Amino acid sequence: MRKVCLLLLVAISLWISLFGLIPRALADAKSDYEYQLSQYRRSYAEFTQLKRDYLQNPTLDNQQKSIIVAKQVLLSRDLTKASYARFLADIINTHNTGYSAFQPIITRLGQAVVFYTEKSVESQGITTPVELKKFSNTYSSETIIPDRSFFYGQTAAKIAQLVRFQLDAKSILDSIYPKMPSPPPIQLKARLDEIPIQADDINQRIAALTSQIIPEEETGVLNSNQYFSKTLESLADIRTRQTYLIDQLVDIDINYAQL
Repeated sequence: MRKVCLLLLVAISLWISLFGLIPRALADAKSDYEYQLSQYRRSYAEFTQLKRDYLQNPTLDNQQKSIIVAKQVLLSRDLTKASYARFLADIINTHNTGYSAFQPIITRLGQAVVFYTEKSVESQGITTPVELKKFSNTYSSETIIPDRSFFYGQTAAKIAQLVRFQLDAKSILDSIYPKMPSPPPIQLKARLDEIPIQADDINQRIAALTSQIIPEEETGVLNSNQYFSKTLESLADIRTRQTYLIDQLVDIDINYAQL
């Protein structure tokens, strides 16, 4: 029975650490993002049709209709980006790690929310095709840095899961120590001494990965494939080490813990 209870505890801890429970605030942020995204997709489809009609029949009426819908597209696009930045920040915070290294990313995401919210307002002042073209041309260059926050936020959200895992693993280890025989057998003592070393190694790998989230150079467009490929390799390596660590804890508890 004790074995089953421990395995259940470990399974629950892993579930919370790797996937997380979705509190109401996070669910609301996710719902808002999904709603804004659906609005953007709908308005973009409508704009595409009106643009086609205008090119086939370039009347003043069709032009004005296109501009009106184009403004709606810009509005919903930037509200979608703002809600996505907010959603990523909420994911990171929901793991409740207290990891100070995430603060620069949280700050960037907060700045992105402000930036895209302001852009959603600015676009609604457009009245002519010339103004629309000017807005679109400057938008591409102005959004390079804010757009990067999405890359940073996605990476930090995944790392936050790893940090939460480490905290939960430590709690499990702390609950095991009092149940160990005293003095512990030599073989057990060696394993107990090794576990903190393994945990510290994982912590250092997490810290190194976190320090690379924001590149030193932020000029130009970020290559997403190049950025994420190295990150995914590091994430997979850390998860493998964490799985091995938790297996060690389970094995020790099953074979050595005393009631």
